[in-house]
Amino acid sequence: MKNLIFCLSFTLLTFFSNANAQSEWSPLDLQVRREDPISQGNPRPRTPIVKPSIYIDGYSILFDTPCDGCTLQLVNEDGEIEYSVVIPEGTETLALPSDLSGEYELRIIRGQFCFWGYIDL
Repeated sequence: MKNLIFCLSFTLLTFFSNANAQSEWSPLDLQVRREDPISQGNPRPRTPIVKPSIYIDGYSILFDTPCDGCTLQLVNEDGEIEYSVVIPEGTETLALPSDLSGEYELRIIRGQFCFWGYIDL
């Protein structure tokens, strides 16, 4: 019985320590808009638009949903693009330039859709 309680306690301790380690990643709440509403194609997609699930920790971005080939942009308060990169295939994490600071609009552009949210660096 003591062994059972010890094993159960150890297992629960492992789960709680992992939850604390993962809590450093903050989820980004992304909105969606059409990047080019006049573009060719069906104005109303036939399938629901699936927003990417991404997290941020300091200057690191974690992609829970693959964004291969999408363009990631950081736009400053004046509307100028300060950083832009095409996300390479198979990328799970991406480091942002550490010389950037302030509030930015993070954009992930996939085709004619732009997923966006605000981050503070």
